[in-house]
Amino acid sequence: MLTSRSTRRAAWAAIICLAATAVAQTVPLDALLRGARIHYQGGRYDRALEQFEKARQQYGQTVDNNVRAEMELWIALCHAQLKRHDSAAIGFVKAIGLDSSLAGKIRRDESWLYFAGTSLLHTARESYETADYDAAVTYARTALVLDPTKPQIYSLIAGAFSAQERYEEMLATARSMISIDTSSAEAYGLIGLYFLQKPDSLWADPALKRGRWDSTLTYYRHALEIYARRAAEARNSLGTTLKLTDKAQLAAIAESLVAKSRSGDPAVLDRYIEQGLKATKQRSELAAIAARLFFTYTNLNVTGSRAGSAMLRASAETRGDTAERYRALAESLFIDALVWNPADFNSLFNLGIARYQARSDSLAADAFARVVAGATAPLTLLEALQDSLLALVTPANAATGYAQLPPSLAGAVDSILFTRGFAAAGFSWLYFPQLKDRKDFIAAGPGDAPAMFVSIENPSQLENIYLLLGVSQTGHGLALLEAKRDSDGRAVLEKAIANLLMVTRLNPANAESWQNLVHCYRETGQKQLALDAYAKYERLSGKQR
Repeated sequence: MLTSRSTRRAAWAAIICLAATAVAQTVPLDALLRGARIHYQGGRYDRALEQFEKARQQYGQTVDNNVRAEMELWIALCHAQLKRHDSAAIGFVKAIGLDSSLAGKIRRDESWLYFAGTSLLHTARESYETADYDAAVTYARTALVLDPTKPQIYSLIAGAFSAQERYEEMLATARSMISIDTSSAEAYGLIGLYFLQKPDSLWADPALKRGRWDSTLTYYRHALEIYARRAAEARNSLGTTLKLTDKAQLAAIAESLVAKSRSGDPAVLDRYIEQGLKATKQRSELAAIAARLFFTYTNLNVTGSRAGSAMLRASAETRGDTAERYRALAESLFIDALVWNPADFNSLFNLGIARYQARSDSLAADAFARVVAGATAPLTLLEALQDSLLALVTPANAATGYAQLPPSLAGAVDSILFTRGFAAAGFSWLYFPQLKDRKDFIAAGPGDAPAMFVSIENPSQLENIYLLLGVSQTGHGLALLEAKRDSDGRAVLEKAIANLLMVTRLNPANAESWQNLVHCYRETGQKQLALDAYAKYERLSGKQR
């Protein structure tokens, strides 16, 4: 039977197409890998990745583990070159898992070691920050196989174990760090954290349990000494770069560099270097020194604060002179921690607690007042955002007196307050306690703004801060009256009244605030208010009993 020329042409096209498909399907593995490596060496990483993945797809299920591991390695390297760190890290873990001898091959190639280490550490940190601690440990341990000399990897693993409450593994990891580097401040800090965090119920040996606070302090002090040396070295580098020898001037510049680094905006730091220091030519070098200073100052602050917290706990668990010794140590450690970060309101609050426990009411009140001043800001400082903030107040939340800011608005608030001199970030709560009792409330207006404020503290935390401030001021004011300093005493008690009333607006059922208001009102001659406050205290304390 004869066929038309067009029919024959279509048949031949189909045959050719099928033949081409057959050829594509039967390209030898070696040829595929060789072609992919040529693309890689030529910098065509997307094309190389395509070829390596094709090899894996066609031959991955039939080759032995060593060959499959090599495919995974090359795929990982391609991803790393393309800065796809997550995908690269997965590939490196797979490759070394399939063939452990590849670790040695990676170590012998400087560029491979760099790309593998960078991707694994980046992804480990990313996993840690998103609380995927198992993944963080997996990536970090693979990085350790490639380079067991990097303390920061051990630190990350120990931090993940700490978050997972795997205390003994955390301790073992920290000790491994010290075996590599006896000057590892991070390792000593982690061992201190082990003694601080391990719950009472897990201490089988009573002697170790009793001595854990002294052990905590010992290790934290080691860490603090090493961090202090690093800070001094960084300041010396700063002096060399700027050709300065005046220690006070260097210390001030170092603090400014750290403060600008805390903003989180590289442009703020660059602007200070270029305009404040007039050092545009040394910008990259000074930025690197700023990073060293920021890291070291942060660790001095955090380590000192943790040591202080441990001493507060030790003071609470002991009695007499021993308790006072631990309390005094806590106070000293919090003071030192605040040198490195004056905006650390947790340390400032704990300093207030340590002073309150010593019955140093005036000093405690000063610490709590500084917390309030730095952790709250009136709406009058946020004129550009006033309409958006007022719009958050609804009839539903007006009854509670507070609302949480959406992330985008909170970020804008932080930015404005930073330019106004507020060192802290995280102003995510809006407070309007004056609206709680307003009947038939519809919406907040500009007239309500002066009494409204934002804060970094949530409602229960803010209530506690204002309470401790008011109670400390009450004690201080009464002491001044007892010392016959009547005018000063009444002035302090008036301040206490304002802060205690804030507590009652945040939580009308706080009995302790009403109890202290009784004393304040009585000693300032406001007898009826004292009687009213006492009646409320009696009613509330009766309910609590």
